[in-house]
Amino acid sequence: MEKQMFKVGRTPEGNAFELAFVVSAILVCVYVVLVYLQAPETVATHFGPSGMPDAYGHKSKMLIPCVVTFIVAVCMMVGAYFPHHINLPGIVTPNVRQVSLSIRMVRVLGILMLTLTAAVAHDTQRGHILMVFVVLAAMLMVCVVFICLIYKAK
Repeated sequence: MEKQMFKVGRTPEGNAFELAFVVSAILVCVYVVLVYLQAPETVATHFGPSGMPDAYGHKSKMLIPCVVTFIVAVCMMVGAYFPHHINLPGIVTPNVRQVSLSIRMVRVLGILMLTLTAAVAHDTQRGHILMVFVVLAAMLMVCVVFICLIYKAK
């Protein structure tokens, strides 16, 4: 079955999300650079099941997950303009309300992904993983709430 194509136009809400994203992206980049400059030469690069570091490496290795999460965040914000690529399992022909909710969910998750970028930098330098878990829990809650709203939308 052919997927419905929805055109995503410019809206005040979309503009607000994009402005918030750009400002957040700049702040996160500045924060990651500051954390990198202040980090010791050796930082935690892996955390075990207990949340304690069990591997260490040069501080440049902390930039790899930061760059990856940053790229994912940008892709999510761009992806909001292509809602036919957003996977809504069990919904064959989504209605306009479901599509707008899925676009909003992707945008919120994009901004939270930037927060995850900052949390990774923070936790890697500090040698614990608490902030990463907090952000991941927030992302999971956003997904659950929006998926419930999407399935209830008629």
